[in-house]
Amino acid sequence: MGQRYTVHRVVTPTADQDIFTLTSAANRRIRLIELSVTGGGTTSAAQRVHIQNATAGTTPGGGITPGKAEHVDQPAAGFTAPTTWAAQPTLAGQPIPVGWNALGGINRWVTPPGRPQGMFEARNGEHISIRAPSGPTYQSAAFTAVVEED
Repeated sequence: MGQRYTVHRVVTPTADQDIFTLTSAANRRIRLIELSVTGGGTTSAAQRVHIQNATAGTTPGGGITPGKAEHVDQPAAGFTAPTTWAAQPTLAGQPIPVGWNALGGINRWVTPPGRPQGMFEARNGEHISIRAPSGPTYQSAAFTAVVEED
């Protein structure tokens, strides 16, 4: 088991754009362990994001510095979490949808039993996208990912 980190962002999602992208470092592996979403909107409305593997986008920016989740002495994370792209990453495979209610609803996706190392894995510069699909009229929400790196 590797070190665990958190990535947190409060934002009003934009359709067809990543909330954040988890990008593994060269010669490293990351696994998404959990994604929590909490609605912070003003009206009741269905919301959703997709978790999906992706190939590289172009010109990442606006990165979130991963936080240490286990103890203050663990090393800094090697992976990055960009929030903007000149061109969004290209999604690969089938998504896992995570839905919640904009008016304070919460949902927590956790790696399924039997896959303790994580259902979504990226290595050597690969990506995991947390993306807002088209459809909903998005309202503010808080997104927190628990990511394991080794």
